[in-house]
Amino acid sequence: MDIWHWVGKLNDELIEAGQGESVRTLETLTDHICDLEIEQADALVPEARALCKTLGNPWMEVFVRHWEMRNRVGNKLEGESALADAVSLFELAHREDTLECPQAVCVTQDLASCYANIDGPGWVAERIEVCEETLARIDPSWNCYQCLSNEQAEALLDDDRPLDALAFLERQERHIEAAGESAYDSVHEMRMSILIALDRDAEALALIEAMEAKVEGAEWKNVSQPRELLKALALAKLERDDEAWPLLMPLADVAPRYRVTWIKALYLLLQRMPARNTWTLGGELQATLDHLSRHGAHRHLITTGVLCAQLALQRGALWTARRTLALARRHQPKLNADRGADDLLNALEAAIQSAPDGSPPPVPAEQLLAWLEARGAEGGSRNPETEAEWLLHAVARRPDDTDLLAVAASALQACAAHDEAIELLWRYAERHDDSEQPVIFQLLHALLERGDQAGVERLAALFEARAPQVAAWCQAKLAQRLGDWPALEAASRRVLAVKPELSDAHFLLAHALMRQARFAEAADCYLHLSHSDHEDTARSALWDYMTAASAAENWDAVRQGAQRIGMTLSSDSGPVEEEWGWVIIRYIENGEALDYYAQRTGPVTARILENAGGGRVQHVGDRVVFDAAMLVAPPEDPEQREHFVATYGQVHTLKTGEYGASWFFDGVHPGEEAFAGLRDALDARGWNLWVHSAPDYRLEDSEDPRDEPLPGVFFTLAAPESLPSLALHQAMEDLTRDWPHRLCWLRLAEHCGADPQPHLEAIERYGL
Repeated sequence: MDIWHWVGKLNDELIEAGQGESVRTLETLTDHICDLEIEQADALVPEARALCKTLGNPWMEVFVRHWEMRNRVGNKLEGESALADAVSLFELAHREDTLECPQAVCVTQDLASCYANIDGPGWVAERIEVCEETLARIDPSWNCYQCLSNEQAEALLDDDRPLDALAFLERQERHIEAAGESAYDSVHEMRMSILIALDRDAEALALIEAMEAKVEGAEWKNVSQPRELLKALALAKLERDDEAWPLLMPLADVAPRYRVTWIKALYLLLQRMPARNTWTLGGELQATLDHLSRHGAHRHLITTGVLCAQLALQRGALWTARRTLALARRHQPKLNADRGADDLLNALEAAIQSAPDGSPPPVPAEQLLAWLEARGAEGGSRNPETEAEWLLHAVARRPDDTDLLAVAASALQACAAHDEAIELLWRYAERHDDSEQPVIFQLLHALLERGDQAGVERLAALFEARAPQVAAWCQAKLAQRLGDWPALEAASRRVLAVKPELSDAHFLLAHALMRQARFAEAADCYLHLSHSDHEDTARSALWDYMTAASAAENWDAVRQGAQRIGMTLSSDSGPVEEEWGWVIIRYIENGEALDYYAQRTGPVTARILENAGGGRVQHVGDRVVFDAAMLVAPPEDPEQREHFVATYGQVHTLKTGEYGASWFFDGVHPGEEAFAGLRDALDARGWNLWVHSAPDYRLEDSEDPRDEPLPGVFFTLAAPESLPSLALHQAMEDLTRDWPHRLCWLRLAEHCGADPQPHLEAIERYGL
């Protein structure tokens, strides 16, 4: 059974009801999750959930929440942090109004995966039971059958029964094939994992290479990434290190679910190349352990932590190994069953106890900073993992030495020991709540980076009585992080009441006013800053002044700013409307960055020229104000710089273009003369055509006996939103009627109720 059938039907119904944006939201959410774009998916979930409430469709709620779990339990490897939501979803999926939803079966996978993340070996029996019960209720032709088969095979693997896991998976594959289906990549991925667990690494590698040979075109990252990392692990076990190393992409690019495999492969490779085992690697590994700890993936934390601690011992970082052991010990009582965890940690503890102690501080505490600075100046290697122990030893003897404290906290943060750094800074703050010190703002920054709102509020309360400007600054930075613009304005004004000379507070106030669309007031703030004695501050503020003035449509102010910065404008009054070169304007919509080509019309204004993609908010023709800071740095190569188009962030829309949705057109290029004629005819109507295809776009005509590629063209067309879609369809029929090859615009034809058959035939003929 194709469980996606009902989703496609629902999408069609939404489109017919004018809810195309809702369909795009759902499709974008699943795309992000399949492509391991975790943060983008997280940002879109609230909108998708709100959509469920608006439409009141319980089946859609099951669908959205299941995919949210695929991101959390699947991609992010959440354990205990997701358990309550996974159980709640399981209950939702078994209500009377959702029980028949095909996606409800998938929810069993979410719950089983969550328990596996918490403690796979400790919950084996329960995981197998729930999988068996659900598999008995569905047919092997169901998509879910394969997912649940993987879950049960993984449970058997966690139970140290790899042969049983392999036999079970092979039996399930036979059932799937008997039902006329093919095994998915995830089934092959599970087989690879089992073969590697059985030390049948050559077999696993052969399977991986066979899968690679079948790949055509782009793949979802949730398919390609685990395969590449399993290949790296198999190669590492076979000691084919030169082939394995290139497969280990940067750890930051690896989804948390697959970092466990990454670390296993890395551990083996570092045994033969210890020079790569550095303190920077230790910080990256610690970040992964912190993630597992934060999300309650207890078993993974312990098993992965042991490998990380052993690597720390290998590079002589005894302090790091001890921290990792202590972290693992804190998670040990949270396992459902021990299953060897105690023996594993006892062995690690014995290794730590037998390791040589780190070297003592090289000089007395009062001389340490100077010694470290001199060592760095002389070209000596700096190692925060080693220095952290020395610095902590020195701080214990000189607790009020703020310079020493700041460097110690920075060394801890470099080692990803953020909790320890924050704790160290808190001890100082609680003893010195009466004055400003750089280390206080270092603590504030660390708390904001951790997203610790309660911590920032606690810090503000600590300084409220004796140093209110510090408290107000804490409140301002928190408001900025939360996007609470009235609160940011109020807190910035409180800071300025005490320290009117503080330019950073003026910038925060101006930012708050801009976000509240109080552009004229923001312009006054920036104008004040533009007269600063600091050249960089003044120049930055002058550009911001022109942005605020443009948004306020104070064109005289824009001209004054342009004159001060040395820009020449062609007019002396009225709106600034220049005809300058190309720029790219970046919008942020639903957490996603969307770039559009535009013509620059002033120092910080532009007109959008590029049509939006299908289903997206239309911006073509919009007149916008942008921030003057480039979002993408120009290339260093002079030749590349010649073709560089600067990208700027959209700040405010002065006037919308009032165009309707974009419609896609695809097919054989009719020749330059015919296409130019089409463009002229559309321009005369005030419609906007934008070509998206590359010059080398080619199509095959299945009815052409010569079997030669034909030049293709793929473009979008946007017309004024008042124009009925049927009128646009009919105009394109008339304008392209004499072209030798028919263009396809299936979605437009379907939308306006025209005959879709000619477009379906074009798709078939040209492989569109």
